[in-house]
Amino acid sequence: MPDPHAGTPVLFLCRDNAILSPMAEALLNHWGRGRFRAHSAGWEPAAGLHELTARVLRRAQLAPAVLKPRDWSELIVGDAPSFRILVVLGHVMPERDVFGVKGNPLLAHWQIHDPLSQTGSVEARERAFERALREIEARVKLFASLPIDSLDRLAAAQRLAEIEATAAVP
Repeated sequence: MPDPHAGTPVLFLCRDNAILSPMAEALLNHWGRGRFRAHSAGWEPAAGLHELTARVLRRAQLAPAVLKPRDWSELIVGDAPSFRILVVLGHVMPERDVFGVKGNPLLAHWQIHDPLSQTGSVEARERAFERALREIEARVKLFASLPIDSLDRLAAAQRLAEIEATAAVP
């Protein structure tokens, strides 16, 4: 049985931890193949995982690790992991300091399309959630291919910035 504490710890943050960061967590845990240990949280966590997030993850055959969104502050106390990388997802940055997490992580910002901005039919909204999943997956695949353990801090920061520049969808 694989060690649940193995792999480079990565934290994905989005405002509510109900849409983007659970997608990223599920995708990295899948594509990282044990090299990474993804977590997700939000600075204003929702009451639950968004219904369409759960639906698109199931359709992609990915299990969401987060069933109840959590506040990022839960990850700065006690036995919380020391994160190597912190990725903020979306166009909104937190108004409060989220950088008190353990490990002095490298920071990346992935500007993912907000699927909640889509109005209209259920089908149109589902397509927006699927687009967000694809945008995140493109970045996660690039991220998972990095030799992160062999990169120094400066090289890793540069490669993280390149991921956003390369995978950004117009």
